[in-house]
Amino acid sequence: MLGKKLSTVPTGVVPSGSLVQLSTEDIIPSRNNPRHLFDIPQLEALRKNISEHGVLVPITVYRPKGQQKYSILDGERRYRCCIELEEQGKQLTIPANVVEPPTKIAGLLYMFSIHNFREQWELMPTALGLKTVMDALGETDNEALCKLTGLSQPQVERCKKLLDVSEKYQQLSLDPNPETRIPSNFWIELHPVLNLATERLPKLTKELGRDGIIDALLEKYRAGQIRSVIHFRRIMEAYDVAENNRGAVLERLEKYVRKVDYETREAFDEFVVDNRRIQGAVDACSQFLKDINRLKVDYSLDRRELRDALKKVRDYADKLIAKLEGSDAPKTKE
Repeated sequence: MLGKKLSTVPTGVVPSGSLVQLSTEDIIPSRNNPRHLFDIPQLEALRKNISEHGVLVPITVYRPKGQQKYSILDGERRYRCCIELEEQGKQLTIPANVVEPPTKIAGLLYMFSIHNFREQWELMPTALGLKTVMDALGETDNEALCKLTGLSQPQVERCKKLLDVSEKYQQLSLDPNPETRIPSNFWIELHPVLNLATERLPKLTKELGRDGIIDALLEKYRAGQIRSVIHFRRIMEAYDVAENNRGAVLERLEKYVRKVDYETREAFDEFVVDNRRIQGAVDACSQFLKDINRLKVDYSLDRRELRDALKKVRDYADKLIAKLEGSDAPKTKE
């Protein structure tokens, strides 16, 4: 069944139209909520709002077969806030929309559709939720997964990259504490750098192994020497632009992995910045020639001012060429 195409979302969750008022004791949290992460600042803001105004938006629940209590399909954060407020002595009722018991996959797709448009989940929980969908339906086609979950194609592709990360590292991006959590984008931005290191630095790879390189870069990130995960792109840019000096970039990469306090831009900016300056100068020269040719000044009658300006250009170019070639600048001709 792998790779089959699906054109419609399963309709296992159909609201019954029954709105009831429940106590927290009537409810049990969902065991299949793919969200995983509920950050404290957002919960505090929601808890304050509920304390002042009550639960304004009904949660969505269903009653599992043979059970007296309701399971949450949508509204886990509101439920958690109510629990905490009750522990502080505030009594609350929770408006709840009761729906028919869904299948596991239908419930997951329902949560995808609700949360994707209301508030996007962190990427790692989204990836793990997507894996549940893929495994349950045997579906791997990106377009079909977009239709099923409401995720965009780039989101699906990023989630699939996260699913290639080993479980022990996935767990670092599920840390409940946002201060110590490794952002999901860390793994996505790391991926090409890790491949470059393992493919082009065999000695380092043999010594540390793939996981050892990851652990070294995690240590560097936690030490604040990878100030933004997008700085990993600077490494790949340095390798791409230094076509005639890639050996130096690889040597720098090995030093970068081994030395915790070697910051990313400090290590690789020189390769990137120099290349950008050179390309900028080349573009400026090309633009200058285009502009001069377009002006058609060959037979201008008022030549002195133009001739003086062009001499300055020539003199500057001669000096710059001499520096680039490593020789003395020629004497200026009057």
